[in-house]
Amino acid sequence: MSADSQAFDPYRSPSMPEVPYAGPPPAGRSGWLTTLCVLCIVLGALGLVNSAFGTLGMIVGKKIQQTMAAQPQPGMPADLQEAQQKMQEEMYAIQDKYWTPLVLAIVFRVVVGALLVLGGVRSLGLHESGRKLLILACAVALVFDTLQTILQSIMTMENMTIVNSYLEVMTGKTSGVPANMEAIVQVISSILRFFAIALIYVIALAKIALYVFGLVYLRKPLVIALFRNSSALPALNPVL
Repeated sequence: MSADSQAFDPYRSPSMPEVPYAGPPPAGRSGWLTTLCVLCIVLGALGLVNSAFGTLGMIVGKKIQQTMAAQPQPGMPADLQEAQQKMQEEMYAIQDKYWTPLVLAIVFRVVVGALLVLGGVRSLGLHESGRKLLILACAVALVFDTLQTILQSIMTMENMTIVNSYLEVMTGKTSGVPANMEAIVQVISSILRFFAIALIYVIALAKIALYVFGLVYLRKPLVIALFRNSSALPALNPVL
């Protein structure tokens, strides 16, 4: 039989075109995507709660603290009570110094928190708009947390300096304190300052790492295909 007759053999099944195998389409939400969405929702919700308490503290916190400081505290000498009141006034002076950045931080924290919550919830439902919104939320949160960490570390350093001064005054005015207690207090104050700053940066780095992971992961081809296939499913099968 010739080659031409083999090519047009009516009893032979036609050969399928050779195409590269792209693998099975993604099916279902992955564990990484679920974890990312849940963490973003939790961080966004905490940011909204923090904004609410921060606004309340900036409005009435100073007045409440002044009212409590004006009341005499039993058992505390007058000079120590005066030093404590002075410390609180200096700490609120720092808050007044950074009033504008703190207000802007609260406003942007509300925006970031809302984007994270909405983008996380929509992404859990595999909506393509949710994926894009969560990418935007991670990008905005990345910039916000970087600037917020700088502001928070500066204010913490200044507040810890005031607290250290108060501890030194309290140690010097307390009777029966050993002679080397002031040096011990200074060492403890330095350690507390180091741990306070370190804690701020550890939390910030963990959040920044999450946002960077989200920006990279949500742009992967398989993740994009997962969202697009899920968004196209109702159009292909209206019953589902």
